[in-house]
Amino acid sequence: MHIPALEPTATLPRANEASGVEIPEPPTTGERLRWIPRAIFFIPRWTFWLVAQPLRLTAWTYEKTQAQLRGALFSVDQVYGIYPVANYSTDYGFSVGARFVHRNTFGRKERLRLSADWGGEFRQGYAMRISSGERFGKRVSATLGLRYQRRPGERFFGIGNEDETTLPEMPIDPQTSDDAIGSRFREDITRAVGSVDTLLVGDLKLRVTGAWAKREFGDAVVGPSIAERYDTSRLIGFANGVNNVYVEAELIYDSRRPTSRYISQVMDATGWYASVFAGRATGVGDDTTDFMRYGGEVQRLIDLYQGSRVLTLRASLDGVAGTDGRTDGKISFIDLPRLGGADFLRGYPRDRFRDKGVSLLTAEYAWDLGNYFGGYAFVDLGRAFNDFDDVAELRSYHMGFGGGIEMRTHRSFLFRAQLAASRSGDVFFELALSPAFGRRERAGRY
Repeated sequence: MHIPALEPTATLPRANEASGVEIPEPPTTGERLRWIPRAIFFIPRWTFWLVAQPLRLTAWTYEKTQAQLRGALFSVDQVYGIYPVANYSTDYGFSVGARFVHRNTFGRKERLRLSADWGGEFRQGYAMRISSGERFGKRVSATLGLRYQRRPGERFFGIGNEDETTLPEMPIDPQTSDDAIGSRFREDITRAVGSVDTLLVGDLKLRVTGAWAKREFGDAVVGPSIAERYDTSRLIGFANGVNNVYVEAELIYDSRRPTSRYISQVMDATGWYASVFAGRATGVGDDTTDFMRYGGEVQRLIDLYQGSRVLTLRASLDGVAGTDGRTDGKISFIDLPRLGGADFLRGYPRDRFRDKGVSLLTAEYAWDLGNYFGGYAFVDLGRAFNDFDDVAELRSYHMGFGGGIEMRTHRSFLFRAQLAASRSGDVFFELALSPAFGRRERAGRY
């Protein structure tokens, strides 16, 4: 009689030859040491859980009673409403404000938005913005905005890419000195911006923007004033203010989108964002402004796990041409490209670096924490440059890093709390009402 041979298997349990009782494999070293990270993160994990519960309850209440809340904040027909806002930054403190929104203003899905802000970076600020909705069809949209702001404590660290130094002999010449010392100044700005977006094909659109801005500057209300540390007579635009017009064309491709219906739909998980732009600024009246602006940005979102784990890579460049950026009077210090703040080169004060151009590299990992929360960690590398050849010098890039927590419902972004630091020792906490990779207009940074 022929007895077939047993097929070999790699998972046969060991057994005592006498009793036939199965003896399990001994645990591996990794399995035996698994209690260590659990013990280390036990207290932080449960501390976060306890702190998060009131916030989760608030988000749950907002999502479940959104219709009733909107009924309280908006009119019965959901056409108009008013609601409060608040923000916090280590650099500026608390600011509060109010927003008024009117939907379908003229019957074709137009939207009117009024805003007012006080405190923090604003002594006072007022703005109006109206968008065309479907007034010109579904492929063309227009936006008009007006803004007036009094900003008592704007930051200035000189012009260039240098690290902050100890106090040198003052006043510092901002045009020739490599010294970077923190100071503040007051800015009053009146600005009108109009833009037209045209959908070309698929995710590709063309945006044309025109802006008029009038700015006046003076000593800061708080903090070390710019006049105490810099020779402001050598700072283009500071004494006489700025009054100019800027026109720009931008080509934008945006395919960013969520990939899972089970994850918050405000969390983009895949796709590309790419833009290139070119513009020209010209002075009005006695203003001598005359320069070109150029640049672009690329973002790549990589879905690592079903829309809940996302790696975002970003590279951007912003520069000016037709001017030396310092002494020829063709561009004011306020119009120079800048880096630093809660979104661009995080970990440094806002406007920490400025020059003829700035470049930025970002890697950010975001994950869904469930129950209305998401976390993210990031590294930013950026620098200012006067010569385009300096962009490739990676050793001169400044590094910012940190992370944060985002709070959102399935359809709405609520806020993010962000802690960022730099290799220079700066540490900043921000409480912001918009995501770091939001769909803001590029010109809106300024």
